[in-house]
Amino acid sequence: MGRTRVTGKVEPIVKKWLSKDEAKSYIGCSDDFLRTLREKALISFSQFGKMIWYDLSSIDLSLIHISEPTR
Repeated sequence: MGRTRVTGKVEPIVKKWLSKDEAKSYIGCSDDFLRTLREKALISFSQFGKMIWYDLSSIDLSLIHISEPTR
């Protein structure tokens, strides 16, 4: 009379906040460009101690806005 092992499936989660390195990789940019976006308030961020976290939805919206041609 043994136990039956039940294994579950782990679903990947969608991240809401990205670290600096993750944001740079996601955008494909340098430290300076990411800092410029932050300083010009083109993307939302949050700082906890020395760590800065970038809002993924804000990055997406900013990239759409930057890539759209001006009318």
